[in-house]
Amino acid sequence: MASKKKIVFQGEAGANSDLACRKAYPGYTPVPCPTFEDAFAAMRNGKADLAMIPVENSVAGRVADIHHLMPHSGLHIVAEWFLPVRHQLMALPGASLKTIHSVESHVMALGQCRKAIRALKLKSVVAADTAGSARIVSESGDHSRAAIASELAAKIYGLKIVKRNIEDEAHNTTRFI
Repeated sequence: MASKKKIVFQGEAGANSDLACRKAYPGYTPVPCPTFEDAFAAMRNGKADLAMIPVENSVAGRVADIHHLMPHSGLHIVAEWFLPVRHQLMALPGASLKTIHSVESHVMALGQCRKAIRALKLKSVVAADTAGSARIVSESGDHSRAAIASELAAKIYGLKIVKRNIEDEAHNTTRFI
């Protein structure tokens, strides 16, 4: 039996890039990579068949790292995928909007949820990525902490969604290559 083809993405399981992989290439196995450089290296070294790389978001703008890394990567763009991004505010089971004081996520996600964060009077904490933030909040045991990530991340890390679709703009979409 042949193994499934692999598609790499930057981030942890449950990241929006993971969602894009699952939706655009359902026959492939999504493989998380800590950095964009690691994802590009997996492609160059033949450890992956494809990579799913975000290049810009309709609300927060371009993903600057990619515009610096891609020209020197030796890779080629073969397709693009547009993912509507829905951000969920999540916390440990038992937490509520009354117990939560801070929210952590990737800087792009925090920027896409600015109005909601302000309205909820939460302190923003920049983290490496959305799904990683969900994992960290899950492991923390702290009911005052929340994360902004995908619904998939909430399921993977056993978190409760305390407020759904908190992105500032309904047209919030990320373009991937």
